[in-house]
Amino acid sequence: MTSRDKTENSPLLPSAEVPDNHGSCAESDDCGAVAIENDANNSPADFIHCEFAKDAVDTIQLALPIFISRVSYVGMKTTDTALLGHVSGEALSAAALSDLWTMCTGVLLQGRILGVLVGQSIGAKNHHIALVYLRISYIILGLLSVCVMISWGYTQKVWEALGQSTALAKDAGYYSSVFIFMVPPQIGFDQLVQFFSAQRIMKPEVVTALMALILNLILGLVFVLGMPFRLFDGYGFIACPIVTVVVDWFQFIVISSYFNWFLKSDQVWRDITREASFAPVEVTSPSRSHSKKRFLSLLDGITKKRITTFSRLYFPAALSLSSDFWRMGVIGAMAASIGEREVGLFNASYRILWITLIFVGALSGASGIKVGLRLGNGNAMGARQAASIGLLLSLFLLSVLSILVYFNSRAFGMVFTNDRRYLDLFEECRGPFCCALFFMNLAVAIESIPINMGRTGIVFYASFIASWLGQVPGVYFLTRFWRNDLYALYTGIAIGEFSSRRKLRFISTNRSRCSFCIQATFYSCFCTAQLFTPVTGICMLNLQWRGLK
Repeated sequence: MTSRDKTENSPLLPSAEVPDNHGSCAESDDCGAVAIENDANNSPADFIHCEFAKDAVDTIQLALPIFISRVSYVGMKTTDTALLGHVSGEALSAAALSDLWTMCTGVLLQGRILGVLVGQSIGAKNHHIALVYLRISYIILGLLSVCVMISWGYTQKVWEALGQSTALAKDAGYYSSVFIFMVPPQIGFDQLVQFFSAQRIMKPEVVTALMALILNLILGLVFVLGMPFRLFDGYGFIACPIVTVVVDWFQFIVISSYFNWFLKSDQVWRDITREASFAPVEVTSPSRSHSKKRFLSLLDGITKKRITTFSRLYFPAALSLSSDFWRMGVIGAMAASIGEREVGLFNASYRILWITLIFVGALSGASGIKVGLRLGNGNAMGARQAASIGLLLSLFLLSVLSILVYFNSRAFGMVFTNDRRYLDLFEECRGPFCCALFFMNLAVAIESIPINMGRTGIVFYASFIASWLGQVPGVYFLTRFWRNDLYALYTGIAIGEFSSRRKLRFISTNRSRCSFCIQATFYSCFCTAQLFTPVTGICMLNLQWRGLK
């Protein structure tokens, strides 16, 4: 008997899905809101409360490979920047303009919600559903990527309209046009990484990320700078985006090959794919039997309801991430209006925020993997513990990093510049900057909990309100009516991030039907009397999510 032949209920978003008698997954008749549903016949013995210390160590061990892969990605971007810096200043500026525009639109493809559905499907032993949602993610993101790629084709016209020189805008347009060919492998790679990591299979992501980092460096040195050849100067700016595209395709091919091998070598997945391949298909021509069978197997389990489920989770998550990115872009423009030194220091300090986010993101990702698997298995207490451990580890890490940056602000600043004026300015505003660093990353850690439960809509609305009704207006008013410097700007960021804090409490687990009951209290405090922010009072939202019988 395979996993698709089991008839037990499965806690899957948005409702339980159980295998039918033919081995394919049929949707349950329960059409309630997104919720966690657990089998009423499960006994309390199924919910084993792991020792807290062991669970914390396991979370850290799971976070390490995530951290390595994210550092590798940052290393690739840093390598490209360093290579272009050795080509010319104009090349570096053109790449910066290209990255700014492509990231503004490409962030829509970074919802990364597939792991939530795959994790709960695997935890519920509904492996076939995991493959279904993988294919659905390719369909949704493939259609969305068309709009993104079209927008990248207008990079030159956008920057010309914004006042950049024709030569610089043309180089930026070329850079973005080459990157269009990078979108398909990026989508394929990201979805397969989520598919594996949701099952705690981290090796493919780590190995391919490190291989890509090394390959990107080698190809960049050879084709961009012409090293180590004496008679070859390289192709310079033209070759840099091509090297990046080649490396991305290499990543995708490697992990796709591993994916095909994995489906054939693992016993459970081999049985599932075999059942799909031997499904009865009515054909009128024997020559079309194989192709039609293959096509129908790819569509097996894809329904309108599941597409809607994925879309309702994905688009709020992608828009929330996009809103955060666009918000920082607007604040960066405000920093530019203050002065040249201020915008330069803001960009450098933003790199520090990005580095600390790698640490917190790794812990949140590890915690989210464990939450999804345990919710899928109906282990509400285990999911509660995994979320609590991830949040506590993030709090501890952020406290250490914030204190470290506060007392060594000049040393951190020297990583980016040796100019004493910049270092003095950074040391002057280190207080609000460290507060912004703490609350900004803490918000990311807290948001990961409802996201991994499928509450992406709540996260989007709360993030949107805190960003555009709290943080951006707060920064504007503080820099205009209090003090026009980075101290006020970072204070506004810190207040805005504090306003988006969320305290989530897992308050009960019903032993009779193992329902998952979570109460999330959203505290929003904008402190307007002292800091002139435009929103007053405290906004408190109490939401209860209960499992269905």
